[in-house]
Amino acid sequence: MTDLMQAIYKHIEENCFREYLPREYYWHYQRVLEATDEALHNSLSEEQWDLFETYMDTKVTCYAMEQEALFQAVFAAARELS
Repeated sequence: MTDLMQAIYKHIEENCFREYLPREYYWHYQRVLEATDEALHNSLSEEQWDLFETYMDTKVTCYAMEQEALFQAVFAAARELS
């Protein structure tokens, strides 16, 4: 991403995107995720938990890359339309 795109992405990420989340569903799933995370943590051995954390860190990294690519695609489409 260019510096301008990075600045816009960071601004949206820090200040704007939450207003577009479906409030009634998003927070429900956040609570389910927290409860599931705690139950999973309590049921796994330390070695299994470490493996699971590595897996989740990798998933989060891939998801972040996908989100940045989506932003770049939308940014490019917006420029083409203007």
